[in-house]
Amino acid sequence: MNPIISGSGIRGVFGRSLTVGDAAGFAAAFGVLAGRGAIVVGRDTRRSGPAVQAAVFAGLMSAGCDPLDLGVVTTPTVQLEAMKEGVSGGISITSSHNPGEWNALKLIGPDGVFLRTGSRARLMEVLREGTPHEDYRGVGTPGSRTGATGRHVDAIMRLPLVAGKGRDLSVVLDVTGGAAAEFAPMLMERLGVRYWVINPLMTPEGDFPRVAEPTVDSLDGLAGAVLEHGADLGFGFDPDGDRLALVDGSGRVIGEEYTVALALDHVLGRRPGPAVVNLSTSMLAEEAARRHGCSIHRSPVGEVNVVEEMERRGATIGGEGNGGVIDSTFHAGRDSGVAMAYAVSFLRTREDQTLGSWADGFPEYAMIKRKFPLVSGFDALRTALEGVFGEPEDTRDGLWYSRNGGWMHIRPSGTEPVVRFIAENPNKDYIESDLRAFNETMENLCVE
Repeated sequence: MNPIISGSGIRGVFGRSLTVGDAAGFAAAFGVLAGRGAIVVGRDTRRSGPAVQAAVFAGLMSAGCDPLDLGVVTTPTVQLEAMKEGVSGGISITSSHNPGEWNALKLIGPDGVFLRTGSRARLMEVLREGTPHEDYRGVGTPGSRTGATGRHVDAIMRLPLVAGKGRDLSVVLDVTGGAAAEFAPMLMERLGVRYWVINPLMTPEGDFPRVAEPTVDSLDGLAGAVLEHGADLGFGFDPDGDRLALVDGSGRVIGEEYTVALALDHVLGRRPGPAVVNLSTSMLAEEAARRHGCSIHRSPVGEVNVVEEMERRGATIGGEGNGGVIDSTFHAGRDSGVAMAYAVSFLRTREDQTLGSWADGFPEYAMIKRKFPLVSGFDALRTALEGVFGEPEDTRDGLWYSRNGGWMHIRPSGTEPVVRFIAENPNKDYIESDLRAFNETMENLCVE
């Protein structure tokens, strides 16, 4: 089995499709790409993290780079540190929302952005041609850099649209045993928000205490804790702390799709302009932008794709419907800390509003997200689906269709060996009809 390589990094199941040899090789190639200099390295809490980190350090040093250990930190923390003077890039060792047996390298340029298309192409050239290794005079030396989480929190508190004081609020933080376990409480303390933490640790076996992806289906425990403590809202994280999902004070799982809409509503009312979300993001984002007379543009799925479309459109706010908020005036990456701070600030500027009452002000859309094993490659499926659904409106990332007041997006995942079916519509029956047609198409391909 080979690692999955995409704009989201290089990932696989540890010991099978991602070995320490793979990690060392990719890190060495990245070191060649970055050039000699310091490379910041952080990781999440996966049991394989220290082993992968040791391999990454070895690979970087063999390329003449000086790796700096940040410890267990969120991916956006690594992105911010990669932008510091004298740093040539960064690596976040995390497989984000994948289960505990997975791990990955997220490769970050000195601009704090995941490797862009041209850099990814050059990285693959280095891997194909063979990575040169330094001799004993040129080999890099390891080091460490402390305080990265605190610097991240300090920077968020300096954002103009963050309300550090005001209405008393309380939250429950479901950190799923991940990298947000230090970061999220530190930010709540600085914001003056009372908090409780659930799922603070990985299991002894090396698994996450709940399904790692913070979706409507995985946050029952957070919903119950919000009710138990009488909190105003709940925040649910993925293991590397770049995504955020929401629970309101009644224990209702608002979900990850509302996170970007809330940030857009908060920001565009004070800093109007275009915004960007990906093709799989809910129409809630469009409604939030419409409230302020602002336009929404869509990009292929993937953080770097959203960032590049934001740059093309002159947008400073955007994100992805998986709970990732990007404010490029801060840094060009998804950041759960920005999402949390904007959620708190939004409620502090609306004394008479709750998260639930805000969410109830949006139109009701049904959304279905499914994933299926991708056995025979996407090209054959693409041809078959076009025969069923016709020509799509957008082919930048799989197949995107406008469907009777809603949309349908079918695409090969960049993070798992699956094909994703995501659809949204005011009428759930319409989505289910399309899903049945999709299933039949998949079954026919398997039979053939």
